[in-house]
Amino acid sequence: MRKPPTTKQQKTALKSKLTTAQQQLLATQQQLALAKRSEEAIATELTTVEGQLKTTRAQLTEVKQRLARTRSQQSHVAALLQTSEDALTEAQRSLAQRMAANYRQGPVRYASVLLGAHTMGELVSRAQLVRSIVKYESTLIAKIKAGREQVLKWKGLVDEKAAEIHQQELALGAQQDQEAQLVQKRRGVLLEAQAKRIQIESEYAQLAADSQEIALRLKTLEGTPLPGGLASKLVQPVAGRIVSQFGMRFHPILKINRLHAGVDFGAETGTPIVAAAAGVVAYAGTMRGYGNVVVVDHGGGLSTLYAHCSALLVTEGLSVEQGKVIARVGATGLATGPHLHFEVRRNGTPINPIGGGL
Repeated sequence: MRKPPTTKQQKTALKSKLTTAQQQLLATQQQLALAKRSEEAIATELTTVEGQLKTTRAQLTEVKQRLARTRSQQSHVAALLQTSEDALTEAQRSLAQRMAANYRQGPVRYASVLLGAHTMGELVSRAQLVRSIVKYESTLIAKIKAGREQVLKWKGLVDEKAAEIHQQELALGAQQDQEAQLVQKRRGVLLEAQAKRIQIESEYAQLAADSQEIALRLKTLEGTPLPGGLASKLVQPVAGRIVSQFGMRFHPILKINRLHAGVDFGAETGTPIVAAAAGVVAYAGTMRGYGNVVVVDHGGGLSTLYAHCSALLVTEGLSVEQGKVIARVGATGLATGPHLHFEVRRNGTPINPIGGGL
């Protein structure tokens, strides 16, 4: 049968594990830094692309408005052109009717108008009237044609302008689509970068926890002593026997091997719990698996913790003397039954309370 490893062998193995864990922690820390820089670069690029897309959308909106105004001008010019066409048609029809009448009646009609004059002055007036009528009709048609030509030129310019703006609209629309696709891609890349960073952070946290766990196990094997002066001054915080020692153990609820960072005293619910030494209450409240907890700060980085209490009898900031009742035994938090879980910590690190005057 293989012999269990000696304490020295366990310490050597733990030191090797700790070195490996710390190396992995450093490598993961570097990966995390790279992931954060990559995420920041992608986020900056995304901001730039989103800004470009915003600008393009604004330009496209302005071009659409210009095109709408130009379309309105096209409608107005088309209406003017139609009016000119109608006027020209009417003038040409009137002239054609007059020419047809002249053809049928011949020059007799104008001659009768002139011969109907009774005086020389009336004759001159009638001759001028005939010339004026002919000149008016000819001039009217010429003016209508000139106006029509001007409207046609205007129409050509407006149509050309509309076509140019429409091309701008098409180009900006295509640019907007491309930039929108790029924004979506960059957002996807950013989400991937964020997921990678979160994964690395999780790995880093797990490695840090593993490293701390190994360090605590190593300290336990090395028998970290209580600081001088306090060891002989601690008193047992509750009347009862120790039912679970400090060190690695199989957790009765979580069903895993983990460090038991204190000692457990078996006692009935409601049994008074006293301060193991004088100090100031640093915390009195609920703390995850500990249930109702009191933490007393004794100064110099030392503190004691009393967990799973059924009642808390002190408040934060209160000074307590050694032996003062501060809580009562219970089974709050992760507990299989009523007991006191008692811890001693130095600068936040659990140390074995046994030998501290208990």
